[in-house]
Amino acid sequence: MNIEQLNELLSEHGIRVIGTYAHSKASEAYIEIVITTSANTTWDGAVPYVYPRAGRFLDTEAAVADYLLEVKDHFEPDNIRRWAEREWAYWEENYSKARVTTPFFQRLISMEWVYANEFPANPNPQRRIQDIKDKGYTVASKQDGNGWKRKLLPLPREADRGYETIPSELRSRILELLDFENAYELSTANRQGILPDHKFPEIRWDAETRAENQVDMPDEDIRSKFQLLDNQRNQQKREVCRRCFQTGERGTPFGINFFYAGGSTWDNAIPQTGAAAEQGCVGCGWYDLAAWRTSLNAKLAEPQE
Repeated sequence: MNIEQLNELLSEHGIRVIGTYAHSKASEAYIEIVITTSANTTWDGAVPYVYPRAGRFLDTEAAVADYLLEVKDHFEPDNIRRWAEREWAYWEENYSKARVTTPFFQRLISMEWVYANEFPANPNPQRRIQDIKDKGYTVASKQDGNGWKRKLLPLPREADRGYETIPSELRSRILELLDFENAYELSTANRQGILPDHKFPEIRWDAETRAENQVDMPDEDIRSKFQLLDNQRNQQKREVCRRCFQTGERGTPFGINFFYAGGSTWDNAIPQTGAAAEQGCVGCGWYDLAAWRTSLNAKLAEPQE
């Protein structure tokens, strides 16, 4: 993003751009701004212009400027106060049973930057922040000399984007139907250490992509939707898919540069997120290891010229 150009577009509207930065782990990008409000106060912070959970992928200075002008009024002091009161009431009504995450939200509702050591002690604090984001809230992240800090933004809440859950009965069905076979290692040696993996990676989902996993899901839907991986390979796939999402470079299991459909880079004609994005994953080995292996073996078996 060209900071000088952004300031030219926003200078007459009380918004000053300080800089931009990326949070690569979360595939997010932020613009740091100072807003002068109608009350002659200032709000300073970071607003995401790439934020996959909200389906926001702004890639031009004009688009970013238009978005900032659209949301500027949300940062008026009275609007921030009313938003915080309204959202705390909403949280208490809807998420009162989220006892582990609630103290994190309660800390963030101060609407100030909060460093990691200022949150309640928790073995997995990042999961708590992710829970809040998945409930539709926009939480800015930034790292400085004191570590990571987070700031809740008074923006309209998006649809709840919580992860799909797999009922234990369905999980057992998936494991049995797929013969407890680790798709990466083609092995059944570690039956206790494998888990159902969504072929279509969550980083490319949107609110409409998520669905309830019914216990009576048809066998053909299970085979289409899931493969089995151990936790190590599941995490490895997650990182590969995140890199693909950020760079367009598709994954290569075992370092083998073979794709049974498409090429080594993401087809830009295919949407980045949503149900239609799954077509862009087809052909990548990580998307469907069994189909990839079968296609690769067939290719190797072809007569050599």
